[in-house]
Amino acid sequence: MTEDTLLAPALPREYRAQSHDSGSVMESGSECVRMDEREISLGGLRLTTKTVAPMRIRQTPRPDHETGPRSAESYHLLIPLAGRVDIIWEHRRFSSGVGDLFVHDPTRMVACDVRPPGDGPAFRATCITVPQALLNLPAEHLDGLLGRPLSATEGIGGLLTDFVTNINKNVHNLRPVDGSRLGMTLASLVSALLFHALEVDGVSTTGQSHRNVLILRIQAFVQRHLREPDLTPRALAAAHHISTSYLHRLFQEEGLSVAAWIKAQRLERARLDLADPALCHVPIRAIASEWGFSHPSVFSRAFHRAFGISASEFRQQALRGPNAMR
Repeated sequence: MTEDTLLAPALPREYRAQSHDSGSVMESGSECVRMDEREISLGGLRLTTKTVAPMRIRQTPRPDHETGPRSAESYHLLIPLAGRVDIIWEHRRFSSGVGDLFVHDPTRMVACDVRPPGDGPAFRATCITVPQALLNLPAEHLDGLLGRPLSATEGIGGLLTDFVTNINKNVHNLRPVDGSRLGMTLASLVSALLFHALEVDGVSTTGQSHRNVLILRIQAFVQRHLREPDLTPRALAAAHHISTSYLHRLFQEEGLSVAAWIKAQRLERARLDLADPALCHVPIRAIASEWGFSHPSVFSRAFHRAFGISASEFRQQALRGPNAMR
């Protein structure tokens, strides 16, 4: 992991007080809002540490033809490091400071107020950006966690915060290939944290059924063991002390096939690795093997069926930049 490949240099970046392109209005005590930002790429995930002056953000209303709920491709897990932030998402309001972490969906944010600490000039926070596909939790469950106060100092939240802090401190000592591996560990910690929050919530408030909790537990298990070629429905059922037929029935009730769902998750992880510039010199067959595909030809056919393009063509387009993928 090098500064050139995974660590974007600190800016500072300046935003006009009114940014019509972003659909937001930013207000501060000066003409421009100054923001220092450092970003680390970890496979499909991103770690961004931001330092911003006090400001207020108001999302401009969506056009009349844009109706219905917004759909987030990625969720943000925000960890305030100095100061406080007040956010309104549609009909929900939340305030968070040092010691907290929370799930944030910028697509549904209505307003945000950023306040510095009493003894400092700026608000500072680390944001973990995770593609929704890597969380593998239903949107309605993630929505239920939006703005939910989670501890950044105890339990899984404390482990997650420590892990992120250590990455930020040691990024210059890591190799490029470490990015994807650290990203996998980070995604597992985020999933474990959210899954734990859902379990607690299911027992205490929502009355979530044992069946739904079991499905979420199985899906989280799959994410942790995707690299293992012998991750089969039979092995998955045995690990959760249920019969294979019951496992298939659980997934069928969700409109899913166990084997097809596992393959889809592996293909998504392989796709993210193929688009990662830090892994551009890793052979496609090695990435396929890393995600549990024992034969390159099987991976090639599956990738083309899933995404309508060959793995090599996808990698070439992805590494040329976002405009090439349009």
